[in-house]
This record gives sequence, structure tokens and C-alpha cells, in this order.
Amino acid sequence: MVRVQTESGMRIVQTDEYKGHKVEVVTGWDAASDKWPVHIYIDGTKVVGQWLADRMEEAFEHGFTIATQEIDQR
Repeated sequence: MVRVQTESGMRIVQTDEYKGHKVEVVTGWDAASDKWPVHIYIDGTKVVGQWLADRMEEAFEHGFTIATQEIDQR
């Protein structure tokens, strides 16, 4: 996987392709929880779940790991 950052600022987005599927991981620092929430989309469809990370890098690592597991289970 070769991640590309497509958005930055309040909403930070990285995209990649895995086994022919477009994977998009979105995060941004949340002041209320002092965490980085992780949102995962596969081919434009949001993966159901709630994940929080302590660091931005961790948010992207978790997001792409979860996405690859989801795709592998299909």
C-alpha cells in the first residue's frame, strides 16, 4: 500500500488501494476527548465502528489495518 494524503487541516485524509478497493482513512484531533477519532471508508462506504487513537500516525495505522482486515474477510 502506498498512502497518499489528500486533505489536511481540521480533517486529515489519507487514501490507498488494497486488492482493488479504494481505502480512505479520515481523522482530526478532537478537543473534547483529546484523541484522534478514526473513520474508515472502503469504496466510499463507511466501515461501522468507533476507534480512537492517541496520535495522528496511530490513527492512520489503525485505520488502514482495520480496512485491510475488512477487505480480507469479504
